[in-house]
This record gives sequence, structure tokens and C-alpha cells, in this order.
Amino acid sequence: MTLDDVKTVDGFAGLSHPEKIKLFMWWLHTCRGRERVKPREVQDCYENLSLAPTNVATAMDRLEGQKQLVKNSQGYRLEMSIADGLTAKHGKRDATILVDKLLTALPNHLGNLKERAYLEETLICFRHKAFRAAIVMAWNLTYDHLCEWVLADQARLASFNTQMQKTYAKRNYPLIVNRDSFEELKEFEVVQILASAGLVNGGIHTILKEKLDRRNKAAHATGITIFQNTAEEVIIDLIENVAVKLM
Repeated sequence: MTLDDVKTVDGFAGLSHPEKIKLFMWWLHTCRGRERVKPREVQDCYENLSLAPTNVATAMDRLEGQKQLVKNSQGYRLEMSIADGLTAKHGKRDATILVDKLLTALPNHLGNLKERAYLEETLICFRHKAFRAAIVMAWNLTYDHLCEWVLADQARLASFNTQMQKTYAKRNYPLIVNRDSFEELKEFEVVQILASAGLVNGGIHTILKEKLDRRNKAAHATGITIFQNTAEEVIIDLIENVAVKLM
């Protein structure tokens, strides 16, 4: 959803300034990844849409006093129930629909029950807005698919084992012979071996490195808020640009 899309929301023209401010804040949180919002950013929304101005700072302070916003030294964010209500009303964006379609269509391409279980959990987490968990499960699904993809072809497996012994010669890892063998390797090592052996191209390698880093941030207590658009980007990249391409 772009800022121009916001003004096409049903009834937008008739919204009061407090309702417009909350809608702009929801857009900034959800579509621009802003964890905290400052009054100037909301004022910019008014100006960019050529809307009649209002005293945004005063209005936001008033909304905080009504417990519709939460404030700290970094700025404001919507109170959780307000944010959830706006997401339920306006949150079915194109990217959301694409993610749902990608995940729903994927079972036709998955070769084992473990991958299907990861997929089911990814869908459940995403549809219930557990975006941190959705990122973790989407990575698990993609990583398991990568391992099975290597094992499915003897030439790929031989290339992987040869490169592993070159890249990590000092580690003395045993040859990969089945899915359990991958447990000896760290995930970033598997990603590096795939790239060094030429089994995946540079674009896929970049996606895997970036998304593994995102997974690590999502999986650990970093204090980082995971927004819907972040989860959508991770899932689309992992599923559409990695898993579906490596079938």
C-alpha cells in the first residue's frame, strides 16, 4: 500500500483528523516499517497528499492521553488494539495476498512431510499475524528444502561434498550422505558451500545470507519489532526466489 492508496480507503475524506492521524500512523508502522512515529512524519503525510493541515503534535498528544497512542523518547506508536483494528480493516494488501497464494500453492511442489509441516506452521503464523514466528518457520521450510534438493541429485551431492572439504578442510566434517548429516554443519556454512560450489547463483546466495540474518534477529531476544511488511518480504524472497526455483 502506497500513501496514495491510503486516501482511497472507503470514507477517508470524511474522517476526522484524529482518525486520519491514526490511519497515517498505521501506514507508517505497517508499510514503512517505522517502529516509532514522530509528528513531523504524520505532517508529511498531510502535505504529500495536499490535505488541509492540522496541529498534528497537539492531536497526537491528545490521542496519547486517550490511550490510543503510546509514547516514549523515540516517538509514538499505535496502542495495540487500535493497530490490530486498522490491520483487520485495511491490512489485506497485495503483498499479503501474494504471500498467502504462494504458501497455499506450495504443497504441490514439496517432496516430504517435514517440509509440509513447516509450511503449515508458516501459514498459521502468518495468518494469525505472528510475524516473528512466520519468518522463523519460512526459513526452516526453505533450509530443509535446500538440504533435500542437494540430496536429490548425486551430481549436486558430490559437488557439495567436494566443496565442503575445500572450504572447511580444517573442520574435518564427514561426507553428507543423508538429511541427518547436515546437522554437523552450521546453516551459514551450508549456504556458503552451496555458493562456492556454484550450486546456487549469486542472487540466491545473497537472499539466503540476508534472510538467515533476518531469521536470527527474529529468533532471538533482540528487542526488534517484526512488522507485517518485513515478514512478507522474507517469505516472498525465500519461497518465490529460492524454494520454488530449486525444485
